[in-house]
Amino acid sequence: MKRLLLYCALAHALITPAYAQAPGWIPTGEWQCGPVRIVVSIDGYGAMDFFVAGAWFDNHYTVRRGQLYYNAIPCASVGNVWPPEPPPRKRVAGPTDDD
Repeated sequence: MKRLLLYCALAHALITPAYAQAPGWIPTGEWQCGPVRIVVSIDGYGAMDFFVAGAWFDNHYTVRRGQLYYNAIPCASVGNVWPPEPPPRKRVAGPTDDD
């Protein structure tokens, strides 16, 4: 019974998506580094956010030539982890000066 509960908890942890930390952040990709998942998000103003899920202890993250390493082991990238430019912002309809 304990093993079944443990397996269910692990399966739920692997299936549950990690979302951006705050409203307005747009997830663009993620790194899978063994048990650790790093979700990369942008805000549309040129800032990037890294949400680290699954890290329990002190870890070492290194970036060399665009490749992320977790404790000296290369991570697998999923999606666009280094967005070249922010996505286009939505235009808000407002008052015009045509009067």
